[in-house]
Amino acid sequence: MTPDLLAKARATDPMTSHEAAWSVADISEKQTRVLELLRLLCIATDEDLRAAYIAEYGPVGESTVRTRRGELEDMGAVVAVDLAGRTKGGRACQRFRPAHSTR
Repeated sequence: MTPDLLAKARATDPMTSHEAAWSVADISEKQTRVLELLRLLCIATDEDLRAAYIAEYGPVGESTVRTRRGELEDMGAVVAVDLAGRTKGGRACQRFRPAHSTR
């Protein structure tokens, strides 16, 4: 099951809610990109995801991919696998996978 990644407002919500939902369209596009990349990588650290994002889509802020991955995790689309990843500096870090994956 893939979660709905588009911001929504109810028909009964005020126009400001609809405007707010429309204003985050670029975030949901980035969430979609991050989830697609994670599906291709199967298991990845935030640094792995950022490198893949830059290779595929171009420059992105230092925390942008990590934040989108965190949002996806909060939505249940991404899960933490373990602490077997390593940062560029050699420290242990979490690895993530799409929630539907069993690898």
